[in-house]
Amino acid sequence: MNYKFRLVFYHPKPGFFRIDSDAVEFELSDEIAIQVVPRDSEKLISATKYHIESGGYSSVVDAKESGEKLRTHLRLLNCMLDLGLSIPISDGSSGGVSSAIKEKARETGGEVLDTIIGLRVFPDDGNHFEYVTSGRMNVSPSDPLYVLKGLKDSWINDFEFNENTADIIEILNISVRESSPKVKYLATYLAMEQIIERKMRSIEAQSLIDQFVELTKESNLTKDEKASLSGSLGYLKEQSFSSAFSSFAKCIKDPVSINGMPVTRFVSECIKLRNKIAHNVAIENISKIEEYTKHLRSMALSLLWSENRFPDLSVYRPADKVEVEKMEIRVL
Repeated sequence: MNYKFRLVFYHPKPGFFRIDSDAVEFELSDEIAIQVVPRDSEKLISATKYHIESGGYSSVVDAKESGEKLRTHLRLLNCMLDLGLSIPISDGSSGGVSSAIKEKARETGGEVLDTIIGLRVFPDDGNHFEYVTSGRMNVSPSDPLYVLKGLKDSWINDFEFNENTADIIEILNISVRESSPKVKYLATYLAMEQIIERKMRSIEAQSLIDQFVELTKESNLTKDEKASLSGSLGYLKEQSFSSAFSSFAKCIKDPVSINGMPVTRFVSECIKLRNKIAHNVAIENISKIEEYTKHLRSMALSLLWSENRFPDLSVYRPADKVEVEKMEIRVL
């Protein structure tokens, strides 16, 4: 039996592959040929979801290795060329059909796969296929003039930013235009790092650090190692941001809770979430990140308003209007 792999990926806008065809075949080498297939449209030129597949592998291991290599190379090109692709590094499924439909397919020799996320290897026998639900919805604010109305409401006020505040506003602007939930969260967290002041450690602690620095300089380490370690020890005279953030949370009296939990716990969870992302720990619930990002952004803006004594500003955000333009099920 031969096997094939299928790698699913996305782009936020249609037309990434400006090819007016239902698929395109391409040879990566003399041994490996791939096919690029649209998943949410009949033609590549109008699709935003795609998969690349390649078959004829003699084992699951060979197919898996080739698929992983393709994913690695595609991710590198995504960074180097700023392609804007979303290429999942976690594999799984986003849904599937009922067991009754699967059983009915088996009666005719077919095998229905759950909708693929990331990479999947399966028999290259022509009998394995996906039911992929695709659609196009237009989501827009119910009041198209709400941004202009917000400008009108705020126009009476004057806002002057010092350099630090201007930098924080820019970081928050970068955050809101990011499509990756993780990057959006990290950018918002970075804004908080610019807002909360880190205090110096006690005189006794600083004195002890100075002693460590002197011991380092007198050691038998290389010149580069001494310089690196001494520099790192010097930074310890200032408390870490996580400590400063935690101390700040203990001083907050209003509100008493954020995101349904005490402020101190919310801040603690924010720190944990940042560390998980920084150390590439798998995060199961992406919507959880989005909730933390939203509340963290609100906290940052609240602090900016308070520290800069900006005038009160209330901006109306209408509910979204959703229009379903197209909905279909594709067999791939």
